[in-house]
Amino acid sequence: MSRIIAFIFGLLGAVGASQAPEFTQQYMQNLTGRVDELIRVVERFDEDAANSDMSRQEALDYCLADERPAGAMSCRGRADDIATYERRRQQLMALQDAGEWQRPIFLARNFDQEVFDSTRETYKPAVPTTMVGGGYALAGFAGLWGVISLILGIITAPFRRY
Repeated sequence: MSRIIAFIFGLLGAVGASQAPEFTQQYMQNLTGRVDELIRVVERFDEDAANSDMSRQEALDYCLADERPAGAMSCRGRADDIATYERRRQQLMALQDAGEWQRPIFLARNFDQEVFDSTRETYKPAVPTTMVGGGYALAGFAGLWGVISLILGIITAPFRRY
């Protein structure tokens, strides 16, 4: 009975892990769209700063020092946009530089919660047809089957007859 249970959990692991490459791909597409959206905001701010003979940081410092609450709030928003852009751009570059086998692992360790949630909401599981999807399915099966077999082996050991 424990072998059947371990096999069933192994299949569940295979199905779950096989989705990792496609989810990562959709996450990257979502992230790319968000980076593309923010680059326009950042470029516009940089252009305005350059027209005032200031660097980005100088313009932010000047703007944040504005004593008018509305001006400072607007600048904090721009500063947040720039920080978000830089963080997401770095993550996108790291994901693009990682090999397709490493991307899901990298994503599991380093993800943007907002992008992750958005991707998860629209993600539709599918049967993997790539080598990477098959590899992750095999690893998921072996991993979960092995863990469940070990746990059930430990639990049932006192009841075995030798």
